Order: sequence, then C-alpha cells, then structure tokens
Amino acid sequence: MKILVVAFALVAATSAGGRSTAEPQEPVSTPVAASANSALVEDIIKLWKANLSEEFIDKYMARSDLARDLTAEDVVRLRNAGVPETLITSITRRREEASAAASVPKMTPGPRDSRRWDGLTRRNSGLVLLKDRWDAGVLEFKDESLRWMDSRDAGKNVLLPAVQVTEHQLTCLKKSGGNECFEWVVKTRSEEYRFRDVGWRQGENAKVEELFEFFNSAYPNLISSRRPVDEK
Repeated sequence: MKILVVAFALVAATSAGGRSTAEPQEPVSTPVAASANSALVEDIIKLWKANLSEEFIDKYMARSDLARDLTAEDVVRLRNAGVPETLITSITRRREEASAAASVPKMTPGPRDSRRWDGLTRRNSGLVLLKDRWDAGVLEFKDESLRWMDSRDAGKNVLLPAVQVTEHQLTCLKKSGGNECFEWVVKTRSEEYRFRDVGWRQGENAKVEELFEFFNSAYPNLISSRRPVDEK
C-alpha cells in the first residue's frame, strides 16, 4: 500500500510542474542558394589574383555566358577579392547588351526585300584587249530582280528577274587552313553572271559572301553550292 501511495505522489508531482526539462532547439537554418554565376565569379577572382590585366579578363568574359545578371552577393564577392569596379561594370554592361540583342528579333531576308551592294565588279564575258576583264559597278536587288549598273557604260547594265535564276554558287580558292570564297555566280538557263569585290586581288570578299547568304535566305529552294578551285 505504501509503494502505491509513493508512486501516485510522484505522478502528481510531475503533472503539477508542467514544464519540460528539455532545452529549446534552435531553428534549422535554410542554406542560401548559390548564385547562378558562382563558378564564373570564382574564375574571375582567380584570374584577377593571378595578376592578369583587366583587358584580358574582359576579353575572357566576352567568350563566357552569364547565366543571369550578377547579384549583389556576386558584386560584393568580386570587390572583396579586389576586382576593380571598372571591370565589374564592364561585366554588367556586357550582360545588358547581350540581353538587348537577344530581345531584337532577327530578320530573315525575303524576296520582297531591297538591298544594294556597292564596290563590286562584274566579269566582262566579251572580247577584252588591253583592258581589265572586270567592270566596276553597283548591284541592287529590288522588286524581286537583280539590277547591275555599270559605272562607265550604261550599255552593260543588266536587269535579271529572280524567277529566271536557276542556281547560284560561291567560288572558293582551296587554301590550307580553309577556303577563300571570292566570286558569286548567278546562272540562268542560258546565261552566267560573275561578281567579285572590287578589292578581290587583295583578298576582299565580304560583299560576295553577303550576296550568297542573302540569296540562300531569300530563296531557300534555289540550287546553291560552293565550288572549290585551284586559282582565282
């Protein structure tokens, strides 16, 4: 009987206290998510601490892809590592420029577009004596037609509707390390027209490359090719 009374008293005393002797637990902290640019920020810090110039790091950044804008934490990490503000500003500006460029839709040339290429030469297929075989002039694409305007002789002008074009090609000189494409050729069922940049002898070829790409985009179903040759 005494044992039962003692047990009952102990239970009553525990209930009366009503307080737990366990220590309160600290709330579990949620780790802060790493910046999407953490790896890139680490690379910049490593390059800077390796005493590489701002110019070098800026060029390195030009070939890198920022996942998103630099966060405040990214900027603080860079500054704490000694990276100058001018370089950080360049990084931010490069990201803004990339975002702006991505937001502008790229326009694909179409048959109804108008284009003009100055500084071209057209091969004179006639008899040439003591003269350059290449005549300078301007090539224009308008109203779905090619117009060649000779700079000296209007009698050599050409009007070629695009519907008459059967194929076009880029003639490229075979060279070690990559071909050099220097001539754009347009063909109809009975005629062939050849165009080169005025400075083709000095290796200029930007305009004929642009012509080839323009026609590929405007007329994707038109036969096109790149023909390798051994000499110009």
